[in-house]
Amino acid sequence: MGSHAVAIAGPTVRVIDWRIATAVLLVVHVILWTWVGVAARSNLDVPGDMVESYVWGQTFEWGYYKHPPLAAWITGAWFSVVPEGHFGFALLAALNAAVGLAGVAVLARRLLPPDWALLCVAATALTPGVTTLAMRFNPNAVLVATWPWAIALFVRMMQNGRRRDAVGCGVACALAMLGKYYSAVLLLSLLASALLLPAWRRRFATAAPWMAILTFVLCLLPHLDWLLSQTAGPMQYAQEAASEKPQAATLRALYFGLSQWLFPALAFGLLAIALDPPGRMRAWRAALFSLARPRREAPWLLGAMPIVVTMLATVLTGARTASVWGVPIAAGVAVLALTRARAAGAQIDLARATRAMLAAGVLVAVLAPLLWLAAARSDSPSAGEPREELARAVDALWRTEFDAPLPWVSGTRALAASVAFYADSHPRYWSLWNPVHETPWVDEARVFAEGGIVVCAIADTECARKGEELTQRRQEIGVAKRLRGFAFAPRRYLVYLLPPRASTMTVDSRRSTR
Repeated sequence: MGSHAVAIAGPTVRVIDWRIATAVLLVVHVILWTWVGVAARSNLDVPGDMVESYVWGQTFEWGYYKHPPLAAWITGAWFSVVPEGHFGFALLAALNAAVGLAGVAVLARRLLPPDWALLCVAATALTPGVTTLAMRFNPNAVLVATWPWAIALFVRMMQNGRRRDAVGCGVACALAMLGKYYSAVLLLSLLASALLLPAWRRRFATAAPWMAILTFVLCLLPHLDWLLSQTAGPMQYAQEAASEKPQAATLRALYFGLSQWLFPALAFGLLAIALDPPGRMRAWRAALFSLARPRREAPWLLGAMPIVVTMLATVLTGARTASVWGVPIAAGVAVLALTRARAAGAQIDLARATRAMLAAGVLVAVLAPLLWLAAARSDSPSAGEPREELARAVDALWRTEFDAPLPWVSGTRALAASVAFYADSHPRYWSLWNPVHETPWVDEARVFAEGGIVVCAIADTECARKGEELTQRRQEIGVAKRLRGFAFAPRRYLVYLLPPRASTMTVDSRRSTR
């Protein structure tokens, strides 16, 4: 594929290995976005997706009621060795993005020379999927790590037919599906690319593609077996997410397509800075409109086909497609844009691109605490809601009452999962709502024997009703967050104590002897 050295231009031209330059970029990315994850928020995501992955990951299962298991597996494995806290989750999210960027490097190097491949990684590092949206570690964010590797190993397999690439492609595609079923869009796009390109289509006469398919199926079999055994699992959850309004589905499809064009806006800006003046505008326009100019070529098929397939599926099924589902698509779009710019005869100045990346990194590092300050002044839940303080208060309440670690927690989902994450006891979570389907691995008899706490938001009347059905020991507690010079207004919560049965029996026996 040519030279592995890349020139960082300047008054004195220095030539370094492009892989070293990529590794440095990835390390800086991890450090920067770990800092952002800590400095820009004092809570994890408000809806609770991150702590949901944490409580699912307390138990290894082949699937969970809303999503396939990869995000939960990663979170559970990570926090089995890393202390629970904001720093740990921010580092996990940043590393997940860096894994995806490494896959982008492998993919770009199959289609571009070293300096262009390095620029492609840098451009992708400015997209929301590996920056702001990646900080909310959930099944969408996991795709940012798996899709680039699946595409890269697929391209390598089609180019050289090596069996190790075929096995790697099968594993990567299976991991993508175990991250989120939306990855079916990726598989359809890869299949379409293989069938539409003659050289790749001929590869089906060899063993490599069939080995990839076999590996994919074998890796996915345990999850498929689990999935088919469910009566209210992810498939049913996905069906409930469908809409019956075809006009609304068409609008969602159009919005999705527009979003995928806008997500790489900063990446296109970096490309404009990196291009040398001769032919700059011609090359930049070729990159900018690359999605709208289809060609039967690998970069367009790999970059644009997932967008096309998603839009068609949205219209045909009425799915409630969200623009954030497309965050892993940016890698393919970046490769497409740069191949089109290079084909237009452009030359790039990596020194200028490096300065732009450094300026962007410094700006992001400075803005992160300022964004938190703005959220704090507006009393946004992302800054002021005392979830960590609530967890410690609930844990302390239980220890005071029963002189033991809190074993179980339930209630309003995001609050209960936050208690499981933040509390020193790290209690196990069980579902108050539909335990048979949401937490089938939990033995409720054990929960009631060991005792636990139900935590409800004041506005969650259904949670309160269920809590009162379980126990009469109710308390209303007020908790406030104090952080970085701010004293936020206290928030109130309902707490229901389910005493351990042994403790209840002791109390009853004392009463009977009086």
